[in-house]
Amino acid sequence: MKLKMHHFFYGLLWFGVLLLLQPSPSRSASESPITVKAEINRAFITIGDPVEYTVTIHHAPSIEILSNVPPPVNDALKIQKIEEIRKKEGKWIVEGRRFHLTSFRLGQFIIDPVEIQYRDKDAGGEVKKLQTNRLFLSVQSVDGAKEKNDIRGIKSVLAMANRGIVVLIAAVLLIAAMLAVIAYRRFASKTKAMVSSEPALSADEQAIIQLNELFDSDLLRRGKIKEYYLRLSEILRTYFEKRYSILASESTTYEVLKDLKEKEIPLTLREKIEAVLSAADLAKFAKWRPEPAEIIHINKQSKEIVEQSRPIFHENSSSESAATPPSN
Repeated sequence: MKLKMHHFFYGLLWFGVLLLLQPSPSRSASESPITVKAEINRAFITIGDPVEYTVTIHHAPSIEILSNVPPPVNDALKIQKIEEIRKKEGKWIVEGRRFHLTSFRLGQFIIDPVEIQYRDKDAGGEVKKLQTNRLFLSVQSVDGAKEKNDIRGIKSVLAMANRGIVVLIAAVLLIAAMLAVIAYRRFASKTKAMVSSEPALSADEQAIIQLNELFDSDLLRRGKIKEYYLRLSEILRTYFEKRYSILASESTTYEVLKDLKEKEIPLTLREKIEAVLSAADLAKFAKWRPEPAEIIHINKQSKEIVEQSRPIFHENSSSESAATPPSN
């Protein structure tokens, strides 16, 4: 009962303030060639309810309105619909705008005055300004238990965020992040253990697999010549880095050949490497488009480079295991 009486007196107070700020009813359109009025159909609403905010301009035909009615500047009020007003009342013209608003914030809000610019053709055409009245809107919760009495000057009241909820959300996110890190580390350790249990491929085996995948791709059929030879060059350069311990990925073809020469690679193999890398450079930088026969030849040379540069101990170990009979 006390709560209802409190809201009743609170509503009367706001209604009295609203009446004081309304234009004097003794002022009629006949006293001035133009009048401007702002009004809302409901001064008290519950959160989410609609409210109409209307700005009307009554003026004589000699008055030219130079500015449009702007929407209310208040981030707590959401515009749902705008209606244009244009009609005649006797010899007077009535125009303006009606804004259908709603709010999802609790509190008391101010709708600031609107300034209208106009020119009276019968009075010399001087540009003049006229302001509407200021309006107040109270947004309450459905149960009426929460109230906010903070009206700060002529600016809209910004509802303050609930710091407790923010802290709770931050704590939940932090815990979730920590759990995600722990789960990832466990998964990574298991994956690493599984990978380490599988035998690793040698550099030449990896290169042969990657070359076969490139040869079977559709890059050439789609006309991606540059991308095809860029990938071919990357595969061979990566292989050279692993096989001969040189920097090949970021080096020029000349620098790669120079480093390979210091590794005492046979001349015939170096010439084959130079031919393939030079062809890849032409395709990458000079937009060279090889014929089908040239593509087949370059692919064949690429695999021969890997096969002919395999470590010698691979062949020795296989020949020894084949020549040595099992012991009794």
